[in-house]
Amino acid sequence: MTVLRFLIILLLMLNILALAAIQGWLGTPAPSGEPERIANQLNPEHIRLSSETATGAPVAAEPAEQTTAASPSADTSGQLTSEAMPSPPDPTPDPAREAEPPTLAATAPMPPAAAEPPPAEAASPPTVCQAWGGLSADEAERLSARLRRIGVTAARSRSETPDSWWVRIPPQRSRAEAEARVAELRILGVTDTYIVPEPGPTQFAVSLGVFKTESRARLLLGQLRERGVRNAGIEPRMTTTHRIQASLPVAQLRNVEQAVPGVGAKRQACTR
Repeated sequence: MTVLRFLIILLLMLNILALAAIQGWLGTPAPSGEPERIANQLNPEHIRLSSETATGAPVAAEPAEQTTAASPSADTSGQLTSEAMPSPPDPTPDPAREAEPPTLAATAPMPPAAAEPPPAEAASPPTVCQAWGGLSADEAERLSARLRRIGVTAARSRSETPDSWWVRIPPQRSRAEAEARVAELRILGVTDTYIVPEPGPTQFAVSLGVFKTESRARLLLGQLRERGVRNAGIEPRMTTTHRIQASLPVAQLRNVEQAVPGVGAKRQACTR
């Protein structure tokens, strides 16, 4: 309690001393406000500019009239004419500069693009040109169908060829005349005869023999003439045959011929 009482008394004494100092009770005049602050300021006549101090001479202030005269008045500030402002001189072309051609920037040529290699083509199977001749109409049709099935287009032709050679006496006007000719042949010793009964261009002809080769037919004709037969002759019997030519894969040749029995024996060389 004694210490606390001492601290309280000490604080009171400090406050009293501070109040005495503020009020001037301790011998120092108390501040009297704004008039005293102004009075304590420096005297303005003792203030000198830095330029004046450096040169030792006062800087003369320019009269306001010069400043006013230097600047244009408000009435004439916006009235600048073309006579007052000199026009820029006309540029005269320089012949030397005009004669110079424009310099183009050298550009390096672009390297050519690398050509892409062509795609590799698939190797086609080997082919062979083959022809078949002497075909009947049925054989030719079946062979053409077989070739079309494997994607091959064939060239087809037709021709008339001798199938046999016929030794005969030409057709007579009637059967009676044909029988009269047969009777004459028997007198000459020719007994192997036949009268054609079928209607057509050979009706009532007297047949003396049919041969597969022309040479055999001519041999018989010679023998008949030796016996006195004068009106006999040889007539080839024509038949229609077909020929097929195609270019097809070698591997398919055997399969094609097996599909049409007999055509393998009728192979022929290709023609242009």
